Amino acid sequence: MAEKTFVNNSPATLQMTIFIRQGNEPFNQDGTVSFTLNPGESLLVSFGDPQNMFLNGLLLFTIFNGDLYSKIQFVTVASSELDNLLNINNTITITKTNTDYVISGSNV
Repeated sequence: MAEKTFVNNSPATLQMTIFIRQGNEPFNQDGTVSFTLNPGESLLVSFGDPQNMFLNGLLLFTIFNGDLYSKIQFVTVASSELDNLLNINNTITITKTNTDYVISGSNV
């Protein structure tokens, strides 16, 4: 199984779904894992298996201070900016910036 740490640096509770890639090709899906991230929370999330250890995308949803926010992003080409963010980094951080929730990656 693969693992990534997800960090919520926002003041909102986030509903997250990650999309697991089947094999190496971005257009193949292998399933999803859903979880909730509370404000300030870090969570180690396990997904996939030794043959399916890459992420293809993510969905973020929240209702905060009277606003509903939803974002979905998918990889369509290997080595794209999103592919690298999701699969080269072991930590994915979500930060609220004005009216957007920005996703960044790092290796801690």
